[in-house]
Amino acid sequence: MQDWERLTRQANRAFSNHAYSDAVDLNQKALLEAERSFDEDFYLDAESAVAAAAVSFLNIAESYTALGDFVSANTQFEKAVNFLQAIIARPDMDDEQRSLVMRTATHIRFEWELFTQSYSRALSAQSRALIQTLSNAVSIPSSMVRH
Repeated sequence: MQDWERLTRQANRAFSNHAYSDAVDLNQKALLEAERSFDEDFYLDAESAVAAAAVSFLNIAESYTALGDFVSANTQFEKAVNFLQAIIARPDMDDEQRSLVMRTATHIRFEWELFTQSYSRALSAQSRALIQTLSNAVSIPSSMVRH
């Protein structure tokens, strides 16, 4: 947890200094650290382990939002929900742990809904542009097709 805390503090400083790309990188490193030690940390202190992962996902989303990359921010909310769904599917969780994960998932979904309401137009526009770019990349111009 100490590495996660250190990286998260560095990421928060970067964000405060408007170094949003650095904040994304540092928060991603913090998330990797939280995921790496999650199983061990979860059984020692479930609340801290779940909070560390959730905070990392939300911080990454916030940093991407500050960069204007709404598609990547949206993806972080989706990844956070998927991460929590994988945890809640574990058969060895007690009721208190399950409740903790459910509360956290509810909070993430609430934040995701706020994000979607605030940035839906920008998110749609970026999604359309991304799809168009991908479509153009996979289209083969007729001049390149051999007959």
